[in-house]
Amino acid sequence: MTTDKPEEAMTFGELLALIGEQQRRLTVLENAFSSLIFCLDDRASQLLVHNLSLEAQNQNHDEQLQLHFARLAESLQKRAGGAAPDSLA
Repeated sequence: MTTDKPEEAMTFGELLALIGEQQRRLTVLENAFSSLIFCLDDRASQLLVHNLSLEAQNQNHDEQLQLHFARLAESLQKRAGGAAPDSLA
């Protein structure tokens, strides 16, 4: 199956290939997004981490999505070498 013809059936092998491709694309996006923290000033970095931490507490998200937001916030906080997000003033 190709994305040109979504109505066609997909084999299991094609599905695995598609999943693998999506995982690679997601990895690239995560790395690119994480690198952006180096382009931000301290205040913007803190706000970004704080906002991601708030999303991690958002009850409208399922538990897994909350966990991913929390991990991203933690990763960005470590890369920025900054203080905890609740230290915003």
